[in-house]
Amino acid sequence: MTDGTSPTKATPEKVWYEANCHCGNVKYKFLAPKLEDAKLMSCNCSICEKNGYVNVYPKRDEFVFHTGFDTLKKYRFGAGDKDHMFCPNCGSSIMVDFNKTLMEYFGDAVGMNVRMIKDIDMDKLTTQRYDGKNLMDPKYEV
Repeated sequence: MTDGTSPTKATPEKVWYEANCHCGNVKYKFLAPKLEDAKLMSCNCSICEKNGYVNVYPKRDEFVFHTGFDTLKKYRFGAGDKDHMFCPNCGSSIMVDFNKTLMEYFGDAVGMNVRMIKDIDMDKLTTQRYDGKNLMDPKYEV
């Protein structure tokens, strides 16, 4: 995560997306491939299904929080090694910090929920399904 000065620049392949939670308490931006060309993941694991995550995966130096980062709440479950971060006021699911647990898949990236992007039109995007329900351990039980 950058400090707001954002050393990483947009390119023809990547653009900055402005995003916020529902109540506007958390405002941020991130750099990602053009969403119509991006690898967007729709996972059916318990947390993604319940929170409606559709993620894109910028690197740590490709996102900047303008406001609200210090107020985000973290939730861990299962193996307890990934931070699912959400707004404490409205509950919007902002991101997943893998804490370098899935380096072979994501490198030093985080999962940013594209549903938080300002004026996003989900009908214009293509997602890939990931069968997290069956492929990730431990299995979800309440």
